[in-house]
Amino acid sequence: MQAYAIKDKGIISPVEIPEPVSGDNDVLIEVKYIGLCGSDINAFRGLMPFVNFPRIPGHEISGIIHSKGKSVSAALNVGDRVTVSPYTQCGTCPSCRQGRFNCCQFNQTLGVQRDGALTRYIAVPAEKVFTSSLLSLEELVLVEPFSVGYHGANRGQVCETDTLLLLGCGTIGMGALCAAVRKGATVIALDIDDKKLEMASKFGARYAINSTREKCPGSGNETYP
Repeated sequence: MQAYAIKDKGIISPVEIPEPVSGDNDVLIEVKYIGLCGSDINAFRGLMPFVNFPRIPGHEISGIIHSKGKSVSAALNVGDRVTVSPYTQCGTCPSCRQGRFNCCQFNQTLGVQRDGALTRYIAVPAEKVFTSSLLSLEELVLVEPFSVGYHGANRGQVCETDTLLLLGCGTIGMGALCAAVRKGATVIALDIDDKKLEMASKFGARYAINSTREKCPGSGNETYP
């Protein structure tokens, strides 16, 4: 089957690879969308120290279950729309024992230490697959980066008495915005893209500032209640 691999700094091209073989506990996903994360761009630029070439990028994924192993739960079925967690964990290192699986000493992230999802099919352990009948494929591909920002705001214990300065309204930023608004915090959103700022306002930012035209908070004597 066809995939796209970063072969060297600044070089990406189609490659032929074998179709993945899925085991009893795996789900075979037909990839429909991937997101291009900053880490993918940096890998293409040769700026990711964890990436060796050639490497198939892609860890922000949505797709449809094509088949599943015989031991996979009935909660996952052929035809389901899904996204995946792109990380692995050993379960025994200090980070894993503290529940910080994303910091596993032996983590292998899709598209970074191992080949990713810029291909037709990908086999994933069922425990890493999440389905939703409420979200479209276009929305599911945003779940992984969105959850990064959302989780960050939760870990920061943002509350209703806080004012949050959001530097950038991309997918991760919007996740942080939604978490902060849900907690009742005041959000000041900064970006250079008016469309993103408009979306930030719709999502609950009290102030939406284009930093190419307006003063940023802290650059003068302005105050934000």
